[in-house]
Amino acid sequence: MKSTRLTVNERAPTEMVDLERRAAPQQKRSQARIAQIVAATKRLLERDEIDSITTTTVAAEASVPVSSVYRYFPNIYSIHRTILEEFKIETDRIVSRILEDPEEQDWEASLSSMIFGLRELVANNPSYGAVFRLTLMTHELRAVRQAWNLRLAGVLATRWRGGLDGFHGGNPEIVARMAVEIYCSAEILIFEARDNPEEGEAYFTEALMALQRYLAPYLAPQTD
Repeated sequence: MKSTRLTVNERAPTEMVDLERRAAPQQKRSQARIAQIVAATKRLLERDEIDSITTTTVAAEASVPVSSVYRYFPNIYSIHRTILEEFKIETDRIVSRILEDPEEQDWEASLSSMIFGLRELVANNPSYGAVFRLTLMTHELRAVRQAWNLRLAGVLATRWRGGLDGFHGGNPEIVARMAVEIYCSAEILIFEARDNPEEGEAYFTEALMALQRYLAPYLAPQTD
């Protein structure tokens, strides 16, 4: 009888998967075990094909029983979500640090600083790029990424509605959302070119240029 087990790519997008981690334990030992499981998953994401990573392979990599994985995570997707949440926190820190810096007055310099900061974050943490790419393939994780995109776009839109960066001539919400989507699409391409640094550098350069040219009509100083 043919198996009906679905892989990450084959699973019907309407099938709902529980992404919530089990209740966070207070004991240091349990917290350490969670960190151990997440670290093992990151190593696998950096080394193996995504479709080959399961709770069983994670347990083996972490040197823990599979039951220990299920004690804290209902499935592999919930571990991916935990990593994605870490990525979101780190990116928020980078963006907030730059936008709140009183010396970062020029929008092009601020944009470059954010893009370089985010690129360095992914370069130093390949698992972030892997799980970010996974958001294109998995319905529930895609929803998590979209929620983060909307939040980041909201930060920019609020800033521009307040007249910062000299915004003019457009809808702040739409412009901010488009800018974030351009960056996210480029991030996927850059990650996929990780084994070809020259190609990755070219994608990065083009992404920065695309964002600068897209935003220039809205943020460039107006002339009389």
